[in-house]
This record gives sequence, C-alpha cells and structure tokens, in this order.
Amino acid sequence: MRELRRILPETVTVGVSGDAYAATGLNAGCDTWYSVIAGTFPEPALTLTRAAQAGEPDRAQAESHRLQPLWDLFARHGSLRVVATAVAQLGLTSPHNLPLPLRGLDSEDRARVAEVLRELGLHT
Repeated sequence: MRELRRILPETVTVGVSGDAYAATGLNAGCDTWYSVIAGTFPEPALTLTRAAQAGEPDRAQAESHRLQPLWDLFARHGSLRVVATAVAQLGLTSPHNLPLPLRGLDSEDRARVAEVLRELGLHT
C-alpha cells in the first residue's frame, strides 16, 4: 500500500474486492471494500470494516475467519450465484432470480447455502 500511495495521485482511492480478502485489504490500508455481501448482510460487513477502521486488525480478521464458510461457497460457486441463492432463501427474490444464461445452484448446493446461513446466524 505504501508503494501504491507513493505512485498514485491523492485523488485515487484504493479498494479491495473479493470479500474473503476484505480484512487483509482494509487492514493494509485500502480506502474501501467493494463487497458482495454488504447489501444483503450489512451487519458482518460493518463489523469487519469498523474493526479495520478502528485499527483492530485482529478483530477484523476474526470476523473474516467467522465468515469463512461463506467465503468457501464463493470460491466454489461464485459469489453471484451464492448471494442470488441466499436472497431467494431469505424471501427477497424469487427462487429463479438470475438472468439467462446464468444458472442457479442445484438443490444440494442450495441446501448447503441455507446451512451456512443458519450456522452464521444470517438467516431470518
């Protein structure tokens, strides 16, 4: 980050994308996190972000570690498909909410998303 700050104009912000790397990026000094989960699950996103902003890197990493089962689903299926499944399970959209040609998850993987949401306390 120091090197980036040195070579980039002050008007440029540096962000982190890829929710599994949010704590690392924010703890390293990124200005922002381009989050997949924040719109659907703002509480854990705020917990992680506020910890990093408060200079509490261990707390930010702990929240990221707690969310690891979700990050694992993202790595396996893609964050878009997992969040689309989650919002459908929360009743916020219809079950078939992705535009063609995108495909949703199969029933086994949808069940795993539901299980992870329950484990993380992210269900309604």
